[in-house]
Amino acid sequence: MAHISTIITYSASNKSGFIPGKDYYISTLPCDLYGGYRLSIYRDGLVAHYFGVHQKVDSGEFISPDDLVESELEFDKPGAPLVEEGRPKMDSKTHNLFVQYRKNPTEASRQALLDQMCVRYDKVVARKKNKLRELEREARTYSIVEHMQGIVGEMVQNRDTRIQQQFLRFIDPRRDENPKDAWMVLRGASAPNAYIGYAPVTNAEYAAFNPRFAYDTGKENYPVVNITIAEAKAYLDAKGIAYVEKTGNTNDEIMTAASSMVGQVDAVFTPTDNVVMAAAAAVSETLTKGGIPFYTGADSFVTAGAFATCGVNYTELGTYTADMALDILETGVVPAYHVMDGGIITVNTETAAALGIDYSAFNDLAGQVVEVTTAE
Repeated sequence: MAHISTIITYSASNKSGFIPGKDYYISTLPCDLYGGYRLSIYRDGLVAHYFGVHQKVDSGEFISPDDLVESELEFDKPGAPLVEEGRPKMDSKTHNLFVQYRKNPTEASRQALLDQMCVRYDKVVARKKNKLRELEREARTYSIVEHMQGIVGEMVQNRDTRIQQQFLRFIDPRRDENPKDAWMVLRGASAPNAYIGYAPVTNAEYAAFNPRFAYDTGKENYPVVNITIAEAKAYLDAKGIAYVEKTGNTNDEIMTAASSMVGQVDAVFTPTDNVVMAAAAAVSETLTKGGIPFYTGADSFVTAGAFATCGVNYTELGTYTADMALDILETGVVPAYHVMDGGIITVNTETAAALGIDYSAFNDLAGQVVEVTTAE
């Protein structure tokens, strides 16, 4: 199976859902079955890619996909770039096993669902490996290849931990009792009373710790902003909250730092930084798959896949800056610096869905909530 590069013909059977007697042309990529393989299925001038793992190989080395469902195939023009999906839609087999477990949560139904989620995870890895091969052939800059290598390497290295975390969140029956408060259920946690805050620290909470901190009246419950790393660490130390610091000067170092935090922390925050921004998409995917909310210092990270950020209104910032410059030119007096209010929370709705987070509480924590999706 290591050197297949020919096109074979697969005759459809009644069980497969294909039209009996009609030939479907399938090309396979060189790879082992455990690591995953791709079947490219051509129909009516279009092609759909199916990714399989742990499939049966009969004598003669024919591949027999166990869960290929024709209605779930997505056909596109031949030659279209392969879109690697970090969070593919739930397939019918996983859905049926999930329903069976909910109706009858036995050990047998639990194990069947876990086994299917293992296959589903490995199929995502197989798809990403194929995307990596494509990038190695066609990418114009090597940094893109490095990003994908980091994603694939982390997913392979932390496979068992990731699957277990995803499975526990998947079967957790708890729901957010009060989606309008400042806390959300930490799905998949062993403790039934585990919650995580939507806004780690509000203006009022930080002002109680540091009386010199000032904020606008009426914005007590807004997330605190314009705090230095040293001030944030001092606050955490005072509250007895553990934290981990990671640094990196290259994409590889950033990815290594992000991967090392999977299974070790409840949330991650990065300030605005060009090196982190260059790896934001890969970091976001790694943390999201690990069930970790990724908070950032700018909305550009959120459109790259991070969970959320709280920042200033840049229109108001520009207006205030222009007025300040005009005052300086007219009066010659340089005023004291002004701290803008962090009145906008930007949240990635796709990432929120993947994490199982109801972000409706953000509406009470900022003047405006902006919803975005991950940019392609």
